Amino acid sequence: MAEWAVLFQGIYDQHDLKVSILDSFILSELYSSDKKSLVLNVVYVGSADGDLESFAETLPKDNMLYLMHNSKSTRKFFCLTVPSTIIDVGKVEMDREITKQIQMLAKTRKIVLDIADTYDIKITDLHESSKEIQNMFFINPLNIFKTLRRPEELQKIDDVRLNFGHMLSFGKYKSSEEFSSDELDAFRKTMIFGAKENQKKMLYDFIEEFSLSAIPVIVFDFENIFSGLKSANPHPKEVKAFNSNSEPTGFPIENLMYDGSENSDLHVDLSLISIDSFCELFGIVKEYKEIFKRAYESNPEKITDLISAIQKVSPDEQLKEYDIYLAKRMAQTLNLMYPNLFVGKVDVISVQKVVANKIGKITLITITGNDVEKALIVQNILSLLGSVDNVCVVLTDGWKFCPKSTNSIQNEITNSLLSFNCYFAISATDAADLNDNLQKYKSAQINVIDPNDIVLKIGNSSPQRIMLRPTLSNM
Repeated sequence: MAEWAVLFQGIYDQHDLKVSILDSFILSELYSSDKKSLVLNVVYVGSADGDLESFAETLPKDNMLYLMHNSKSTRKFFCLTVPSTIIDVGKVEMDREITKQIQMLAKTRKIVLDIADTYDIKITDLHESSKEIQNMFFINPLNIFKTLRRPEELQKIDDVRLNFGHMLSFGKYKSSEEFSSDELDAFRKTMIFGAKENQKKMLYDFIEEFSLSAIPVIVFDFENIFSGLKSANPHPKEVKAFNSNSEPTGFPIENLMYDGSENSDLHVDLSLISIDSFCELFGIVKEYKEIFKRAYESNPEKITDLISAIQKVSPDEQLKEYDIYLAKRMAQTLNLMYPNLFVGKVDVISVQKVVANKIGKITLITITGNDVEKALIVQNILSLLGSVDNVCVVLTDGWKFCPKSTNSIQNEITNSLLSFNCYFAISATDAADLNDNLQKYKSAQINVIDPNDIVLKIGNSSPQRIMLRPTLSNM
């Protein structure tokens, strides 16, 4: 492995810390008190030109933006991170984890750079930037420490994440009648296409396979078609006839819902939505957008926070007092229209659970409301899951959320999916319905021919015809 140059070595928060750099990657090693384990994290750093502030808001929270000033200019620096990992001290373990994190960052970096082009933003790797720009970043040693991320406690984690090499099987190859077998990691970004009425069995099998692999699954269930996952298939002979080692089974289910009432489990946190998306969704035109933009600087979580922030906006040559009053009335009207939507933070990270016998919990998210409410809740949940790497998200009706031509909130949803560390599957009737970037970076594509027959294509491999197995649960 290439040599890392040491930037800092000493004591940080009563723990030994070593910070090194290789090209545009910064590596931090924060050691436990007994020196037997360490928190390891790699960060990518690039210099940027363009409206990076608005762009960064559309990405998951695993990014950082720095503005640095000197007497001559202002520079922007963009950092991408992956989740910190606690490992045992040892060269082999460290090299393996560093390589893994760099590979993850390299993939994410490529996606982000492609998306940045659509925003007219140029991001240049730090080591390929001019010496002047590099010096601006390193002249302030605090920048190095800003990139550090660490858990609250240094301790070994009993992690239930799957190792590479775990296999999934959706049925039997039509050509040989042997059981299909593909690596779990091949389905990190999966597209499922076919007539909507034919997709149900494939989606059930997909969800079951991930749950059986100890991967918790979050399913956006807009039509209440997945409730049968909690019960065993009532036809055990059919299950046994296909595979004598299989048993009908129900799966652990948690239901989270939004129906517009006070009893809703799910809400929207305004601070997770960009101001551009908010104004576009609710038709807030240019003359009032600046008022909302200034109010948004206080990072309101609730609509009541936003109303209070608008009241504090001071009139000037650009903003008239009457316009501020009208902007406040607009926000109050939204509060009346959606009284139980914009009410702040919701904890969805608790879905990341594995229950007895290492079965991944399935969380069914049902949303009763219009397309705006659905888009906002989907965007919020995907933003909160941005740094999670052992969850699978299943998003049906993908054409509604990541269509070929997107608005601002759909861009945020698409960018969140592309930047995910975790797994996802998105379904649509036809590939032409989905955003081109999703197609570009897919890892697997499943074409549903009929309810029992699919064509599976992984990466650049040849497509395989597969007869689907019976569902283990009660479809």
